[in-house]
Amino acid sequence: MPGKEDDHVDLRRKDTATLKAAAAALDWAFKNPSEQTTNPPLQPRARLNDAKANLSREDMTRLGDARTLGGVGSILLLIPAVNIVGYILILIAGKYVSDELGDRSIFDNMLYAVIAGIVGVAAAAFIFFTGAMFGVFSFAASAIAAVIVGLGITWAGLIVSSIFLRRAYDTMATKLNVGTFRTAGLLYFIGAILTIVLVGFLILFVAAIVQIVAFFAIQDVAQGMQPQPMTAQTPQPGMKFCPSCGTQLVASVTFCSRCGAKQPP
Repeated sequence: MPGKEDDHVDLRRKDTATLKAAAAALDWAFKNPSEQTTNPPLQPRARLNDAKANLSREDMTRLGDARTLGGVGSILLLIPAVNIVGYILILIAGKYVSDELGDRSIFDNMLYAVIAGIVGVAAAAFIFFTGAMFGVFSFAASAIAAVIVGLGITWAGLIVSSIFLRRAYDTMATKLNVGTFRTAGLLYFIGAILTIVLVGFLILFVAAIVQIVAFFAIQDVAQGMQPQPMTAQTPQPGMKFCPSCGTQLVASVTFCSRCGAKQPP
């Protein structure tokens, strides 16, 4: 059975098709203004507005989901028994934000951060195991060397992971107008570097708290999606503005040549 993700995709495809059809109708009306003064058009403007409204509601739903998933996932990161679930929820939230903002780099950087962390831990675990095995059959020095090398690889993987995460959060901070993401990314980067002297773990804990605040601060509509106010203009002599779409028209026309709305007397 199709899931919620499929429903989102179908809705966006239908609205995109409606937008294209309405845009084509508007283009025809604009190129044939003489026919608009005698025959009322099919009001393509209404279809265009409905499609835009549907896309706006979809954007609000996706960003709201990202806020909830990211916030809950960040809380779960602080609980050792379920922190893997937290990582998954945060990654899904990043995918939602990336899709809504039309910036794939957000999700890509978050995915690279996860991969870098996993590779670092896996490589360290392998070295720990092989070093311990050699230590049993030869001498303890090899085991000690394996621990040192393993810790070094884990540290390097953590730093690389924090670099990618910081890139993703910097982009989200700018496009969502939530500066707390930038702070969280910086704290993760500093904490990763300072884990070698242990104080970094405290900074990473603070970064996780700031991350919770950042996700719950996401608004339903991003700053770049907010409608821009129209500035008042004065029509030229013998002209008027369409009250529906704002197109400047000859004062005597009955219907707007662009949106098809009937003009007041």
